[in-house]
Amino acid sequence: MRTMAKAVGLLLAVAFLAGLWQQRYGEEARPGASSAPFRTAPAGRAHSPRTAPELLSVATAERDGHDRVTFSFQGSAPGWRVRYVPKVAGAGGRALPLDGEAFLEVTFEPARARDTAGRPTFPDGDLGPGAASVRQVRFAGDFEGQVRFGIGVAGRDGFRVVEQRDPTRVAVDVR
Repeated sequence: MRTMAKAVGLLLAVAFLAGLWQQRYGEEARPGASSAPFRTAPAGRAHSPRTAPELLSVATAERDGHDRVTFSFQGSAPGWRVRYVPKVAGAGGRALPLDGEAFLEVTFEPARARDTAGRPTFPDGDLGPGAASVRQVRFAGDFEGQVRFGIGVAGRDGFRVVEQRDPTRVAVDVR
C-alpha cells in the first residue's frame, strides 16, 4: 500500500511539473505560432504590472500569409488595445499621417516609451516596410503611462494579437 501511495505521489508531482513547464515554455516552443483567429473587431487585454514596461523596439516582418509588427518591452507585458479607427490621433489630437487605406491604433497601458529626460527608449522613426499588408508604422505618442502607435494597412482585413515571453513582446499580425 505504501508503494502505491509513493507511485501516485510521484505521478502527481510529474504532472504538476509538466504543467509548470508548459505554462512557462509552451508558447516559446513554436515561436510566433498562434491559433487566435484574425478579426476586425477591437481586441484588448488588461495587465497591471507594478511598474510601466519600457518599450525597447518596434520591428516589422513578412510572414507566410500575413505581416507582423512586433513591440518588444523591458519588464512585464503591458495592457494593450488594438482597433481599426478612421484616423490615428497624434500629438494635440491632430491626425497622424499614415500610408495605407485603413488604420489600426495600437495602445499600450501602462507603458512608457520615453526616459525621464524625454528621450525615446526605442529607435524612433517611421517603419515603412513596403509589405503586402502593413504599409507604415508610426509612433503616435507617450502620455501619462499610455503609449500609442498607428499602423497603416492596405485594407481593413483581419488582425490578431499574440503575446510572447522571454523577451516580452506583443505582436500584431495583419492579413
